[in-house]
Amino acid sequence: MALRLAVRIAAPLALAILVVSGTSGCGSGGKGGGAKSAQFSVTGSAPQGVDITYGSDGTNLQGPKHPPMNKTMNVNNDALYYQVTAQLQGGGNVTCKVKIGDAVKTGHARGGYNICSAQLNKDPIHGGWG
Repeated sequence: MALRLAVRIAAPLALAILVVSGTSGCGSGGKGGGAKSAQFSVTGSAPQGVDITYGSDGTNLQGPKHPPMNKTMNVNNDALYYQVTAQLQGGGNVTCKVKIGDAVKTGHARGGYNICSAQLNKDPIHGGWG
């Protein structure tokens, strides 16, 4: 019984050590770390139009009613995420993408009033975006 208790205590300690050692020296080496701009795009076809929003957690910018859309904005180091959404208005087929440096997220929507969504979140441990 005492051996089983010792294993239960040791396992969380080993995990804690692994997590701490995995973060050392990462700094701003994560994907997109140090990038100065965020790029947003929506491509495809939306015959009845599309409602596009993009930006960071502190902004809510509106895009055009028909793709394609390509926008760029400066990266704010205080931002927690950058995102783009495109809601189809009755049909179509669109792809949306947000890119910061070498970090990229994409989404896709087809038909009806479906929503394409892509978001890059700040990585507080490793730096950069993911």
